[in-house]
Amino acid sequence: MFKAGTVPALPVLSRDGPLDALRFLAALFIVLYHVAERAPVSLFSLSPAFGRGYLATDFFLMLSGYVLARTYGPRVLSADVDTLSFLKRRVQRIWPPHLAMLALFIAFFVLTSVVGLAPQNPQWFQWDQLLPQIFLVQAWFVPGTSGWNIPTWTLSALIVAYALFPMVWRKVAATNRPVQLLAMGLCAYVAVDFTALILFGVHGYQLPLRFGLIRGVPLFMIGLLVARLPVTDLARRQALPLAAATLAIVVGIQALGNFDYFSLALLGFLIYAAGASKPRAWRWAGAAGRLSFSLFLTNSLTAAVWFGLVRTLENKFGLPAGAEWALWAAAIPATIVVAWVFERVVDAPLQRWVKAREAKVVTPLTTVTGTPVQA
Repeated sequence: MFKAGTVPALPVLSRDGPLDALRFLAALFIVLYHVAERAPVSLFSLSPAFGRGYLATDFFLMLSGYVLARTYGPRVLSADVDTLSFLKRRVQRIWPPHLAMLALFIAFFVLTSVVGLAPQNPQWFQWDQLLPQIFLVQAWFVPGTSGWNIPTWTLSALIVAYALFPMVWRKVAATNRPVQLLAMGLCAYVAVDFTALILFGVHGYQLPLRFGLIRGVPLFMIGLLVARLPVTDLARRQALPLAAATLAIVVGIQALGNFDYFSLALLGFLIYAAGASKPRAWRWAGAAGRLSFSLFLTNSLTAAVWFGLVRTLENKFGLPAGAEWALWAAAIPATIVVAWVFERVVDAPLQRWVKAREAKVVTPLTTVTGTPVQA
């Protein structure tokens, strides 16, 4: 057993390794989920498994809690990081690129309106929803239809989770029964989901995005509780096989039916196994992990532009079925290319600027991964 108030020594969290690779794969699945209905034949009609992209979002939210606990947890316990400093660091990481991307959304909408091209989904571009988007409060029960850069509802929910993290981690670290505490966390999540079913008639992941706190914060906390588990010798030795087998099961059961709670438990174990891996030097995984945050921010606008152009071509020239499928499939690499450009041209320079400003005031904390898909 562990002493109250202490956390057993954990191996160094692997960077440029399995967690980065998984982050990128989950980001790609979310992109596929977002464009599935735009295929010549909706992928949702081909297999219900394509409609479970929300599981990838659940993974990102849990991963955020896990990585922050593994990285910042010891500093919180030693009082090296206070709540305000921690929250400031996280907001500085996500807000500047979010604002840059939102400016591109506004430019896109204004430009298309000027030339007379109405957006395919005008409900996503409501001016009364812009201010909540700017300040990332759209998931805090704000009335109206969430729009603009829709995936950023997760960032809105995570800001609250970040504010709670230091306090919650101190209490979690004091327990000597982490497995029981995790079981309680999972039961609490199921209880929240059933409450949503009773009150609104839908699961938590189906609630309007303005209720994002109900979904996002509990998942973040589950990831935090997973980080509290001790890493056994077996987990260290067999981390990669365990992670690969768990990922295969998660993917495989989606073809068999809807097993959301079981999938959620498997995703938590996948994070645990991947996090137990010895430090790796997979440069490709590190690059993919860094790209995933930009992919998260940019994919909605890239898809809107891409499929707007495709729709114009179809209306003007007519396209054979093969060409329609080819253009649809090309949207996936297009989102990756745009994300890479955004990361190099916008996100990385913004972070250098933020760090330079911070260095003038106080020695900056080491930047760590903590958003759903960021590096």
